Amino acid sequence: MKYAYIFDFDGVLVNTMEAHYTCYKKILSEVGVPINKKEFYRLAGKTGKEMALHFCNKAKKEVDIEEIYNKKGLLYKKYFDYIKPINSNIQLFKKLKQSGIPVAIASGSSRPSITPVAKKYGLIPDAIVTSEDVKRGKPNPDLFLKAAELLSISPKKCIVIEDSETGVLAASAAGMKAFHFFNK
Repeated sequence: MKYAYIFDFDGVLVNTMEAHYTCYKKILSEVGVPINKKEFYRLAGKTGKEMALHFCNKAKKEVDIEEIYNKKGLLYKKYFDYIKPINSNIQLFKKLKQSGIPVAIASGSSRPSITPVAKKYGLIPDAIVTSEDVKRGKPNPDLFLKAAELLSISPKKCIVIEDSETGVLAASAAGMKAFHFFNK
């Protein structure tokens, strides 16, 4: 029976949340939108645009989300050195790949924020799905369903490794099994 593994990226393969938070805090403060760190971390799994829009709506500020998102992306490149690997999951990813088991990355982050970091740690997935590939982030199942489609495997034969409750809900909604990884 063939299975595939789908890894979330941020918080599962690498610790990036602090870098994402710092960038969004800086960019959103420029337009008068406060951002709460605890709430930001709780929203993990949603796309960056969804997270930024959440805080803008909460502050009742109308802003150009595309502009905010693009500025954040440019700033994020300066924080790559702050990103740390989660070695146990990177080893698992590579071991599965070496064993011929299909592996994918499915993340609410953008391809430009994932690709250079994945390359730095030698992560070469069989498929990658990012916020640019779907309309809705987690807890919607779209990211995981798209990954299964790209791997040409039934969602029921996919095992998701996720660090957020939102991501576990998305995996469940996709009909997949999920391991909830806690990196505390």
